[in-house]
Amino acid sequence: MKKGMIEMKTRTKWITGAAIGAMLLAGSAFAESKWNLFINDQEYASDYLGIKQENGSVLVPVDKLAEAFHGKASIDLTKHEVRVTLPEATMQSHQVTRLEDALLATTPKEALDTWVKGIQTRNGALQYAVFSPELRSKTQKEFSENYWVTGGSSPHMAEIEKLETKQINETTTQYTFDYNLVASNWHGMGKAVVTVQKMKTDRAEGWFVTRVQLKDPGDTGLTIGVEQL
Repeated sequence: MKKGMIEMKTRTKWITGAAIGAMLLAGSAFAESKWNLFINDQEYASDYLGIKQENGSVLVPVDKLAEAFHGKASIDLTKHEVRVTLPEATMQSHQVTRLEDALLATTPKEALDTWVKGIQTRNGALQYAVFSPELRSKTQKEFSENYWVTGGSSPHMAEIEKLETKQINETTTQYTFDYNLVASNWHGMGKAVVTVQKMKTDRAEGWFVTRVQLKDPGDTGLTIGVEQL
């Protein structure tokens, strides 16, 4: 009986010692880790994902990466296929990107028209699609907090009038125009200056709205990304 107890205690000590040793090794590996992956500001240490650098490239196992996105990955060695299934939110993100690609303006007037339509329909996503990267970084949080809805039901921006075009340089065009403000039993006018610039982004090269100025930034309700004219 005593012998069994001694063996059990010895085995317990060995298991405990092994566990502590594994924890120390894991801690050491994390401390020496040179690469960490951040997904939506959440950190995934390289000792978990198996990140390594090889021939100037940073490599991550596809199954671990899919898991980090709460998805799944399957590998068929006979067919040399890797199949990755990502959550619905990721698929919707790809869909939004494709829609934005379709809205990419190839002329400055096209960028203006898309922005105006976004205001008229109170569609923040449509406005955001033609915003420059800098303007996006300034407005993304506010758009998201307002569920991508801008403006108000009354008054709202209707047709634009007296459109004037000023060519600043080869890559910058400025539009000045008046717009009708329509509400029940009431009509008014507003004034705007919209600057559009041709630039190359991580999406593609096209024309993007870089600045929006309104005589009265609040005349159409909550209009995101505008300045006082």
